[in-house]
Amino acid sequence: MFDLRHQANRSRLYQNILNILWAAALISLPFTSFPLLVNLTGAIVAPLSAIPVFLLILLWFIPYVLRRGSLPRETSPLVIFTLIALLACSLAFFLDIPGFKGRTLLGQELRALVTLVIGLAFLFVFSTWPQNEDRLEKTLKWLTIGGIIAMVWTLIQAYYIFLQAYNYPPWVENIQEWLVLQSPYFNARGRRVTGFTYEASWFAHQMVMLYIPLWLAATYQRTSSFKFRFFRLSIENLLLVLGVGLFFLTSPRIGLISFLLIGVFVFLKINLAILRRLVNFISHRRWFQASKAQAPLRIFVTVFTSVLMLVIYTALLVGVIFLVSQRDYRMELLITNPPTWVEIKAALTLKESVLLSLAHRLAFLERMVYWFTGWHIFNDHAWLGVGLGNAGFFALEQTPSVGWGSYEIRNLLFRLEQLPNIKSFWVRLFAETGLVGFSVFAAWLVVIFQSARLTLRSHQPVLQTAALAGQLSLIAFIGEGFSIDSFAMPYLWVTIGLVAAASWSYRKAIALKEL
Repeated sequence: MFDLRHQANRSRLYQNILNILWAAALISLPFTSFPLLVNLTGAIVAPLSAIPVFLLILLWFIPYVLRRGSLPRETSPLVIFTLIALLACSLAFFLDIPGFKGRTLLGQELRALVTLVIGLAFLFVFSTWPQNEDRLEKTLKWLTIGGIIAMVWTLIQAYYIFLQAYNYPPWVENIQEWLVLQSPYFNARGRRVTGFTYEASWFAHQMVMLYIPLWLAATYQRTSSFKFRFFRLSIENLLLVLGVGLFFLTSPRIGLISFLLIGVFVFLKINLAILRRLVNFISHRRWFQASKAQAPLRIFVTVFTSVLMLVIYTALLVGVIFLVSQRDYRMELLITNPPTWVEIKAALTLKESVLLSLAHRLAFLERMVYWFTGWHIFNDHAWLGVGLGNAGFFALEQTPSVGWGSYEIRNLLFRLEQLPNIKSFWVRLFAETGLVGFSVFAAWLVVIFQSARLTLRSHQPVLQTAALAGQLSLIAFIGEGFSIDSFAMPYLWVTIGLVAAASWSYRKAIALKEL
């Protein structure tokens, strides 16, 4: 009897430890560059949540796999991508790769593969731990609590930026130094909040990839992880408004595109439903049914309503861009000196000289130079690329000549110790894993999106919320893939993992009904 009680106590203690680690992983997601991990790894992308995630890998996931625990089928394509990446890294030793900054091929590949391992760790844990509705519900709650902590800290930043003229008290600066490595341009970057991230664009990425999709999905599905209500508004409703406001205080550019992609997707869902209701409402009017030309009239009503909605949302889009341009001189350039129709036509054909010229005029030159550097590498190594982490070796010979006039690029090429990177996840996939790796990864994202779409058919609100949040995050990643290029940034893996877990739970429920 004593042995049974002792074993039950140990099992309870083990489960409590796992629950604490899981909560810690979710709450610490806003911290992107934890100083201790930065010092240990030398990488700027060093999320604090990686510590509890790797402890969960050791204490729970590995024993789970050894006990023949199954994985969601959505993880299979990424395993194939990983094998392709390893093949590309192996074949890179047979390429004529130029030396640069004393870096070795093996060292660069190992660093890049470590970031991929970090991403895989997040994916496997987040896709297997919340494998039922109860765990998934608690997961969404802890994610929101982490988001609340980030919002509170960002509000403190906003207060001192806008109302105290950047006069941060020592306690604010000390907490910031303890919890997150800050960009050296932190005090000179202008009126931009950063939250617990390395720089403002990372906070925008965090918001548009995780928290805004999560809170928007809960708002759209009318669900909440909390019982608290404020005038019938849930915590997620309030956080969505606050989160969007703080997101715009980062003065996003690519993040703004990602946000607008989410908006277009949601508006399409809403407007299609509204359009169907309007057409059905008009179709049931007596004057409509008395008409002899019902079919043409129905088409006219549909087209007219669609055009009216398009005009309204175009006006809203112009208004958003105008408001953002009031805070960001770079967005203001888009309004004061817009591209001509000739330039737009040439840009749509990806003409390099025109794109670089436009980028220079819109204060976007460096980012475009990085992208074309990666594109040139892909042109020379189209099938499997040059291997993960190796694109920087080609920077001297592949950087467009106009880039040499940029102080930032010259500094990156000749003064900083690290190799240059491409600054785009999509272009990096092309350059370092080739057409094969890019195709498999892109196909995997499509599979995840379809899994989320099917899971939306579930009658479980928590599964619907997780699925829609995953869809919104994937939509946002179309834009964010042109801003972030690291596999170690956890937010894509977290949302995809939750989609896989929700889809897995939905399939198990269907299988039980069929038995």
